[in-house]
Amino acid sequence: MVDWLSHVLLAWIICQILQVKFNFFGGKNTAIVMVGALIPDLIKIGLLFQWMDMDIWNFITPLHTPAGAIITAAVISLFFEEQMSAFKLLLFGTATHFLFDLPLAHVSGGMLMLFPFYWGRYQIYLIPTDDYIVPTLALAVALVIYMVKRGKCTQDKLAQR
Repeated sequence: MVDWLSHVLLAWIICQILQVKFNFFGGKNTAIVMVGALIPDLIKIGLLFQWMDMDIWNFITPLHTPAGAIITAAVISLFFEEQMSAFKLLLFGTATHFLFDLPLAHVSGGMLMLFPFYWGRYQIYLIPTDDYIVPTLALAVALVIYMVKRGKCTQDKLAQR
């Protein structure tokens, strides 16, 4: 799905930029942030149940809220050796997800950002959800970053010889 591609690429781009200053965001930690960026979209499992004529949307809607994402990240982090570090990285990934979902013009009326305290929905209405500009730009930026980093690694290897 284009939405998942955008979230994963944007999380990867942010980690690559932060890695310049903080080595912590490199390697396996980047992958954990990318997984965290997909946590709020676990709600899409409802499509599978809808296909089987089961309506579970009211039960899984909280997954696409900050509160639901925090709980889900906490559960997922239990499967890691360094649980607190994994939890923080997963939360960082979910934060990127919500940050990049906020400007979208959601068909559903927005996101429940303050759930369970307030049921109001938020959105900024800047980008239509069916627009392919964001994933295309994310892919282009990711390719540029990858090529620059690859070129830098190649130059470093040549300099060592």
